[in-house]
Amino acid sequence: MTVNDEVMGKLRRLGVENGVVTTVRSEEGLLRFSNDRMTVLDLLDRSTVSIFVRENGRKAATSLSSDDTAKVLEATESLVKELRRHGSGVDVPLPRGPFGASRSSHEVEGIDLEWMTDSASEAIDAARRSGASRSAGSMRSAVNHIHLSTTAGAEAQACLPEIEISMRSFTEEGSSGHGLMVGAVKGDIDPTEVGEEAGGIASMSRHMVDLDAGRHDAVLAPMVFADLVSQVGSMASAFYVDMGMSFLRDRVGEQVASPLLSLSDDPTLQGTLGQRPFDDEGVPTRRNDILVDGILQGYLHNSQTAHGQGTETTANAGLIAPHPFNLVIGQGRGDLKGLMDEMGTGLVVTNAWYLRYQNHATGEFSVIPRDAVLYVKDGEVKGAVKGLRISDVLPSLLSDIEALGADRRWVRWWEVDTPTLSPSAWIRDVGFTRSSM
Repeated sequence: MTVNDEVMGKLRRLGVENGVVTTVRSEEGLLRFSNDRMTVLDLLDRSTVSIFVRENGRKAATSLSSDDTAKVLEATESLVKELRRHGSGVDVPLPRGPFGASRSSHEVEGIDLEWMTDSASEAIDAARRSGASRSAGSMRSAVNHIHLSTTAGAEAQACLPEIEISMRSFTEEGSSGHGLMVGAVKGDIDPTEVGEEAGGIASMSRHMVDLDAGRHDAVLAPMVFADLVSQVGSMASAFYVDMGMSFLRDRVGEQVASPLLSLSDDPTLQGTLGQRPFDDEGVPTRRNDILVDGILQGYLHNSQTAHGQGTETTANAGLIAPHPFNLVIGQGRGDLKGLMDEMGTGLVVTNAWYLRYQNHATGEFSVIPRDAVLYVKDGEVKGAVKGLRISDVLPSLLSDIEALGADRRWVRWWEVDTPTLSPSAWIRDVGFTRSSM
C-alpha cells in the first residue's frame, strides 16, 4: 500500500470530502563549481508528502517527509482536527474524477554525474576562450516522480525530468556575464554555448562608459524579457485578480500589451521542462492562451476561483493560487544582434534580478540589472554602464515593444520560477533610474 493510499484512507475515515495528497520522490544530482574548480558533487534522493484539506470554508495544508508513514498519518489527523476548530462556510467541491490515465510521456534519463562533470568543464573552458578569467556556477539534474490522489476520485502519476546549468563568468576588471540553459534531457544542454555566452558578455563589458538615467531604448535579452513576461502569467491567476493584486484585473478582452506579444501557458508540450500532465487537483492540463496579439483572453483558474467567477477550472491548480506551468511567448524575427542593429543606439540588458512592485494593481515595478548593461551606438557595443535599474510600469513597457526576436530559449532560474520560452525584445523608451545611495 502506498503512502497516498494510507492518507486517502485516513481522510475518508475522518469524513473529509475535499482532500488532496501528493507524494514526490526526487532523485537529484547536484554539482557546484567556483574559480573554475568543482567544489560539490552529490547524489540525493528525497521524498515528501503534501496534504491539503478544504472544509468549513477554510483551507489547510502541510508537507513533510514521507519516510515515516505513522508520522504522516498523525499529521493528517492533526491537520483535519485543527481545521475543524475554526470557521464555517460553504465548500467548493474538488473536480470529480477519475479523469482516465494521466501519466507523463517524458523521455527519462538517469542521473549521470560523469556527464555533469564533463559538461561543467566544457562550459568553463568555453568561458575562458571567450575572455573570462574565472567562472562559478552550478549544474543540476533531477527526476521527479509525482503521485497525486484526491478524495474526489482523481488519481495521477508523472515522472518529470529536469536539467539546468547556470554559470557566471568574470574578468580581471570585475565585469561579469551570466550563461544559462535548461531542459528535460541531456540533448537540451549545450555547455559550450553556455560558457561562450557567460564569458563573451563578461569580456564585452570590460570598458565602462557614463550614461545618464532617463528613458532609453533597450534590447532585453531572453533572461530579462522572460522575467517581465512571466509576471503577466503570474498576474493572470484569478487568485491575484480576486485579491486586487493584479494589473490585469477587469481587463479581459482589452489590449494590455503590444500586438506583437502573444503568451500562452502550455504544459502539454512534450519533452519540455514545464510539461505537466495534470494540475494539483488532478485535472488533465491543457493549453490556455493568456495574450493573443496583446489582448487579454482570460484568467487562470482552479476549482475554487472558477466557482467564484462563475466559470470552469482551466486546470491551473495551485490548490491555493492557480498558476501557469509552462509559458510560451510568440517569436518574432532575427536575434539579439539583429535587434541591436535595428535599435541603433540604446542599452542591452543581459540579466536582471530582484523584481519588486511598488504597486501590484498598476504594475509599477523596478528590477535591478545584473552583470552587463551594454551601451550600444550605431549598433556597436561601446562599453558597459553601471548603477542603473529599470523602473517602469509593466503594462506600459509591454505596450512599447518595437520588435521581438526569433531567438527563443527556455528560461528558468532563481528569478523566473515558471519555465518560459522567451525571445529577445526591443522596447522603446524604457525607464532607467539610479539608486540614491
